[in-house]
Amino acid sequence: MKKILIIGGTGFVGRMVSEQLSQDSNYDLTLFNRGKRNPDIFPNVKHIQGDRLTDDIKKLEGLKFDCVIDFAGMYPTNINNTLEVLKGNIGRYIFISTCSVYDFEAVNGIISEDSQVYGCTDEQRDSKDLQFYGHNKAECERVILSKDWLDAIIFRPALICGKYDPTDRFYCWLYRAKTQDKILMPESASSLTQNTFAPDFAHLIIKAIEADGHRKIYNAVTHDPVSIFDVVNTCSKLVGTNPELVVRSDKFFEENNLQPWMDIAMWLGKMDFVFDMKKAHEDFKPQFHSFEESVKDTIPFYEERGWPVPKYGLSIEKEKELIEKD
Repeated sequence: MKKILIIGGTGFVGRMVSEQLSQDSNYDLTLFNRGKRNPDIFPNVKHIQGDRLTDDIKKLEGLKFDCVIDFAGMYPTNINNTLEVLKGNIGRYIFISTCSVYDFEAVNGIISEDSQVYGCTDEQRDSKDLQFYGHNKAECERVILSKDWLDAIIFRPALICGKYDPTDRFYCWLYRAKTQDKILMPESASSLTQNTFAPDFAHLIIKAIEADGHRKIYNAVTHDPVSIFDVVNTCSKLVGTNPELVVRSDKFFEENNLQPWMDIAMWLGKMDFVFDMKKAHEDFKPQFHSFEESVKDTIPFYEERGWPVPKYGLSIEKEKELIEKD
């Protein structure tokens, strides 16, 4: 039986991994987190409550684990402190990074694990300013890779979608496809991107626990490239609707102070964001679902909740105003 520590483990992808490992007699699971998100969902799993950003991390000193899966690492100094606490007592360390580490302005074509990532200045390091999120995650990776003693695997997911998603960044399109007669779209929504569906990502992470040979860093997208038009059309097909797509120029969005990604989820302008997944497929041989299958599997989660209004991005009311605007 392998002893597994998950740092996090009750929110989104971590929750899915915890669900599977807690039901598998091959694993002895322990969770370390603050106990603030869904604290009661795993009553039969060992839980060490603590804030990793404080001396609580020392609660892990001397505890031995075959594998640690870290879903909650954001700041390089804390990653270093965490690894120093765990040193000598762990086997594999799986770190959930992000594709936001890539310096997309410097990337041309398909994005591989060797594509340029952000640096991190002293001023950016450990900053809670979200504009430096990718810089800090990239620096976390460098801290991990500097530990010669560490058997590390780093995953770089894209936008993560699926049930339990607290962000609504994908759901806001599914919701519109389900409930709206008209949907406002930028003309560059034809650009291609890839996402990471949470159940398939959880499957990949669990495979990484057992993998014998592996490299250090892996992209972790789970389906072929799609455009936002594809997203809306697929969602509409699966929920049985046929909304009108009202396409406006990118300049229209700029003139109305609508920001890519923040106001219009998944929209990143005219550039394609397509990732090379060769390494992960070679080393882990994951069984991923198609984009349509993944959306289909996600829909029941929102149906059961009565299709709540999404929290993310442009409001429905503002969108309707803009659709009527010349």
